[in-house]
Formats: sequence, structure tokens, C-alpha cells
Amino acid sequence: MSAHLPRFAIDRPAAVGDVVTLTGDEAKHARVRRVAVGEAVALFDEAGHSCVAEVTGVTRDGVAVRVTAVQPANAGESPLALTLAIGLLKADKLDWVIEKATELGVARVQPFASAHTLAQPSASRQARWQQIARSAAKQSGRSIVPAVAPPCNFTDVLTAAATRLLLAEHGETVPLAAAAVRTSVKSHVDAPPRTPLVLIVGAEGGFAAAELDTARAAGVHLITLGPRILRAETAAVAAVALCQSRWGDL
Repeated sequence: MSAHLPRFAIDRPAAVGDVVTLTGDEAKHARVRRVAVGEAVALFDEAGHSCVAEVTGVTRDGVAVRVTAVQPANAGESPLALTLAIGLLKADKLDWVIEKATELGVARVQPFASAHTLAQPSASRQARWQQIARSAAKQSGRSIVPAVAPPCNFTDVLTAAATRLLLAEHGETVPLAAAAVRTSVKSHVDAPPRTPLVLIVGAEGGFAAAELDTARAAGVHLITLGPRILRAETAAVAAVALCQSRWGDL
């Protein structure tokens, strides 16, 4: 098992017998972990390929490893193609949501601006979000790093070619556990394409009434997590976990 081995990113798929040299940040990480010659480590290329390797050399220039076993494609990935569309949150709240959603297995994160959005992220925030997703994928044993897309407008989220669920505090909603939506998953890499699912969660102020009307008109399913009002970041992570439990692999 490679789940608890020190885990490092590589820039391409590797086959048994290949020798790979970890450099840059990955070599620094290996030295921090104090990996030693003969120790087993896990490698992944961030696009679905992962393997187990043995450390063969540690120098100032890098850490050399030899691949000893290749894991099945998409190891550690959920069969549910889940996109979390999340309203822009203030301070570091969105950082936290991206980290936890990645750990829970989302395929993509789509931040968006809406009527009640207060946050205005800087241009450098995009790179930070992607690095957070990368670190969380590595820590949680995933073989794919979910993409964090640039922020878009709320109406753009509604046009996704997918089953769409929107968390709403009021109006004609049904509990997520009872949502009558059709979504299929694939059990292995050669199965037919799965039906993607988009989970839409608003910012701190929720959605405006006009936005909910627009969502209904677009065929979006309005759902609720129950009688209690949750903070936006809590609702996002709770809803991702529930979707993975119902349609994914939790």
C-alpha cells in the first residue's frame, strides 16, 4: 500500500524500472522528510498516474528513485465527477474550502461572483488556490490535482452541461438526501463517461431572490442541508461530503 508513504509529484508517467530524479521543491520536501536510500516512496504525476519507488540516492542536486510498482490509473480518485462551484469568500475561507474539497475528492473547483459576493481576490490568489489544491491532493493520496478555475460570474455556472444542485436557504428546496437527480458513475477507467455533477454554494450572503429565479429557469435543482443555517464554508464542505457519500466513494 502507498497511502502512508512519503508522496512526491513527478512531471510524467513512469514505468517499472524507470529512474526518476526529484528536484526543486520535491527534492526539498524529500530532504525535509529525511528519506533515506532503500526507503519506499510514492510518486504521482497529478494527472491520474501513480507508482511506488525506492530511493536510490540522495545528493545536494536531487533525490533519485527507481520505480518498483505501478498503481492502477486514477488511484485514490472518486468515481463521481464533482465540481464545487463556490461563491468568492472573504479572507482565507476559500483557501480552507479548496483544501478540504480536494481532500474529499472533488474533480474541479469553480469560484464565482454573485450579487452578495464581498471578496475581491487579487490576481496572485489564483496561483495560491492551485497550490493549495496540489498540496491537499498530495497529502490525501490522490493521483489527480483538481483544477481551480479562474473566477467567473454566477450566470456562467448555470450553463454547465451537468446535473446542477444549488444550496438555498429558502424557497422550493428539497433535502440533499432526497434530491431526485439522475447521475451515473463509472467503476473503472474503461467504463462509459460519467455524468458530471455541479454543486453550487453561495458566498456569505447567500443568493439573491432574482438569482434563485434564474437558477430555477435554467433547470437547476434547489436543495437544502436541513433546518440550520450554516456558514458558507461549512455548507460547502458538508455538501461535498454528502454528495460523495451518496454518489461517490465515501
